Amino acid sequence: MASDSIRIRLHLRAITAIGVVVDSLRDLVVEVETAGSWSRCPACGFKCRRVHDRRIRKIRDLSMSGRKVTLVWQRRRFVCGNCDVRHLETHPEFEGNLTRRMARQLVTDAKVMSIRAVAKRHRVSWWLVMNLVTDWAEIVAAHRRRQRCRVLLVDETSIRKRHRYVTVLMNGETGEVLAMVPHRNAAALSGFLVEQGHRWCRHVEIVVSDGSKSYKTAIDSHLGHATHILDRFHVVRWFSQGLTLVRREVQRRQPVGEAKPAFEPDVFRARFALLRRSDTLDDNTRQRLNDLFSTHPRLGSAWAALQELYGLYQAEDLAAAEAALGRFADLYATGDIPEFHAVVNTILAWAPEILAYHQPGANRISNGRLEGTNNKLQVLRRVAYGFTNTTNFASRGILACGPIRSPQPKPATPTP
Repeated sequence: MASDSIRIRLHLRAITAIGVVVDSLRDLVVEVETAGSWSRCPACGFKCRRVHDRRIRKIRDLSMSGRKVTLVWQRRRFVCGNCDVRHLETHPEFEGNLTRRMARQLVTDAKVMSIRAVAKRHRVSWWLVMNLVTDWAEIVAAHRRRQRCRVLLVDETSIRKRHRYVTVLMNGETGEVLAMVPHRNAAALSGFLVEQGHRWCRHVEIVVSDGSKSYKTAIDSHLGHATHILDRFHVVRWFSQGLTLVRREVQRRQPVGEAKPAFEPDVFRARFALLRRSDTLDDNTRQRLNDLFSTHPRLGSAWAALQELYGLYQAEDLAAAEAALGRFADLYATGDIPEFHAVVNTILAWAPEILAYHQPGANRISNGRLEGTNNKLQVLRRVAYGFTNTTNFASRGILACGPIRSPQPKPATPTP
């Protein structure tokens, strides 16, 4: 009767409880055996019923009422009556020295907790949890990379700020992280694409990346048939740098130390409003900027130029985007905003990738999903108090960043 009650409490199928070995406030040790009477020979497939001997194996299970649960498995070794080969029986509920539900719980907790916290919570070693997470991440990543990928997102994230980086690759349609490759150079991205093979690369139609020349080299070499789009977030940030340089020049009254304050307060306070699109301004902010532009006309010219550059992505089609680019060229030709020289060089160098945003079939896609995933990766890094091992960071990142169930983002509405 005691054995039956223990079997029900453990909720393990095809397991029979022999008896309770230890039943204390902190530990519960139960001796168990497999319910079946036979095992199939791994060599010839013959059903074996003859038991040669038994070997004891300790299996960790989920804690019960705060007590550490250990199963002492009387593991039988059978002798095949057909080929005389001896083999140990297996059980689907046991994976190594853990039960399946224990292994699943460790991996689930590792998605939101540090490995040390998971190990302390379940009273297991750090190495056991980390090895389990690494093995499962390899299985998950291999399954994701076997699927076809039409939209590939490429970006970088730091494992240690300004020192060590990894290249993050994502399926743009499902939001699944495919791999996290050490370094952020052409060799890192090329190595991943070579490993995937020509058949997988052939199905990639769109690639979105930042303005990295190293990534561009690898994409041109292995994904030359795909449409390469430069991420709009990085392009807009480049555009805004020209206005920032003009604003810094305008706001300075005199050299530091000769006037107090050294900067024009009104110009400095408007530094964030100047970077906004015109269609997002309220009446008060718009009036404040108009008063500022009447005092500083060059700042108004720079703001108008930035709005035309924003129009590249607010345009309905490629023709409207080229028209906005032409209006920006007219403003730059006046000579009032030489600070936009670097922006012009960037546009000339990346014009095909910038305008590819409006190509038919591109669906105005960006790296937005990947940028959000990078934020999750940095939260994961802070939870773990930093990483020193790239493999461990990649394993935890792949498990923590699963498929995104939200629908594809809608394209931005064009400016009226």
